[in-house]
Amino acid sequence: MKRRRQKSDALETAAVANMLPNLGASFDFSQILAVADALPIMIGFVDRTEHYRFINRALADWFERPRREMLGRTMREMLGDKTYESRRPLIEAAFAGERQWFAADFNHPTRGLLAVQADYVPQTNADGEVIGMILLIQDITEQRMAERALKESEARFRRIADSAPVMMWVTRLDRTRDFVNDVYVEFTGLSREEARLLDWRERIHPYDQERIIAESVAGEASLKRFTLEARYLRHDGEWRWLRSVSQPRFGADGALSGFIGAGSDVTEAKEAELELQRQVAERTAELSHAQDQLRQSQKMEALGQLTGGIAHDFNNLLTVVVGGLDLIAKEVTDERLLRYANNALAAAERGARLTGQLLAFSRVQRLEVKPTYVAPLIEEMRPLLRNVLGPGIEKEFDLDPRLMPVLADPTQLEVAVLNLAINARDAMPEGGTLTISSQRRRIGDDPELEPGTYIELSIADTGAGMAPEVLARAFEPFFTTKEVGKGTGLGLSMVYGMARQSGGGVRIESEPGVGTTVRLYFRRADRDGEVPASGGKTGHELRRSRGTATVLVIDDDDDVRQFIAASLEEYGHDVIEAADGVEGIDRFGACQPDLVVIDYVMPGLSGAEVAAHIVATKPDQPILFVSGYNETDAIRKVAPDANILAKPFRAAVLEDAVRAALARTTA
Repeated sequence: MKRRRQKSDALETAAVANMLPNLGASFDFSQILAVADALPIMIGFVDRTEHYRFINRALADWFERPRREMLGRTMREMLGDKTYESRRPLIEAAFAGERQWFAADFNHPTRGLLAVQADYVPQTNADGEVIGMILLIQDITEQRMAERALKESEARFRRIADSAPVMMWVTRLDRTRDFVNDVYVEFTGLSREEARLLDWRERIHPYDQERIIAESVAGEASLKRFTLEARYLRHDGEWRWLRSVSQPRFGADGALSGFIGAGSDVTEAKEAELELQRQVAERTAELSHAQDQLRQSQKMEALGQLTGGIAHDFNNLLTVVVGGLDLIAKEVTDERLLRYANNALAAAERGARLTGQLLAFSRVQRLEVKPTYVAPLIEEMRPLLRNVLGPGIEKEFDLDPRLMPVLADPTQLEVAVLNLAINARDAMPEGGTLTISSQRRRIGDDPELEPGTYIELSIADTGAGMAPEVLARAFEPFFTTKEVGKGTGLGLSMVYGMARQSGGGVRIESEPGVGTTVRLYFRRADRDGEVPASGGKTGHELRRSRGTATVLVIDDDDDVRQFIAASLEEYGHDVIEAADGVEGIDRFGACQPDLVVIDYVMPGLSGAEVAAHIVATKPDQPILFVSGYNETDAIRKVAPDANILAKPFRAAVLEDAVRAALARTTA
């Protein structure tokens, strides 16, 4: 094999030597060829007739042909007609004595479209006549692709940055900026070029200037991400609070090349925080004059905890804003950018509502209790919860797909879920799993909850858990195990008050080293009203779309009534119960059910009397009688179109009878 290769090299050397002018007996052409073959660029020589007279190995390999087959061929033959015609002006200029350097595309026969960088160098004899040209060629396809990708990436970054609702910039080491986005330019009121060169120290409020400059210098020196918050002068002369986050950027060699930053206007939030601090200070001054020294001491301590914890709760929500903006800076499609921006803005709004909740806590704020759908509400909170919890915590959702309205204040329910999620996150500093689930529960004998159907919403974590003595005081206002400044002790108290004021309750299960589960119970709403659910539909429309119905069950026997209710709920129906005829008539007027299931024999008002009242009110109302006797004729006199189901029966038979009764109204 080695001999064959040596023989091939010798033949190629001889072929190349024969194609070149006689260079003299003392000229060792094999050495020149060896040097040319060792170079990483493609080298060739073309004579005046445009025939290849010299080709190094790199050029032959690029054309994927043996060198001896290329020697003596013309440029047109090797390049092809189309490429040759595009090169003709350059070839003619080179033969006229003008060196030609260019970069162009080349349609390679097997590798497709490539990019090359070529240098046509005219060669002259002793008389100054051009006898040919040297070809120096490099394949720059990968370089071109990298340059194109970089340009596209920069263009996408500019589009994203200019679409962001916050100020964004990229600085050099001299504090001038390579890039500023549209919001940045708009805030300054300058041209883009002037904004790039603006010295921000001129725009800082005099009261904040010394502090911010010192914090900025320290932040840059740390070579870590740092945050600044101060008042800056906007182009219209108004002072605005800006919160900026800056991060160092490094060059390919690892050296610091500047910083990249984003800033958001937090004026409203800052003013609300300052106003809250002012109110807390006033309240503290009032309490200091109270005659009961013990009560004065307790309240001042509570207010001190509240003041120290405000920044914590508020910053939890502002962290969502920064997290959303950080995601925007990393993404490359406008659709996702809009979603992250909306999440960030929604978090800021929730932060304002949380502050209002804290202010109103001592006044026992009145809730706007109304029919609310738990599962859709949690679904809409998913982006916010994802940003609040961060990437270190796994999120699992197991929400009951059946829709049943409960009595709750949707805004306060969101705040409660958010508080519980934040508590869970703090209990899992090293990461873990947060599980949010919902399901129906029938509550019977309970000291706090009235018997009936409830929605149980549980938030479970795999965190540190609580000791028994801590668990016993978990709902006490201002009680917290967190260090000063890390929590107010109001979170669980507010959750408990919201649930109880809604007619429900809260339970906590916790074990050290295992985790904590908080279960919220909400009463079922007897009617939907016109409250829109997910997608703008009413609860009635959503149930219909899922094949469920609202059924009023009237039976004086508790065991039978509960069996019927449980069976219907198992098949996805919403059930409203009544223990006698009078309650049944009242419930019918309030809930307007799709179907009424009536026991024929009941004390007081009989099933026939109840049916007569219902038919008189709504003649086309579907009715299903259940009875252990044969009262068909009597039933037909009262409700000729009613369906009848004889006792005893199984759940599947009951479901078939319900479907048949409902089908008669839609046939």
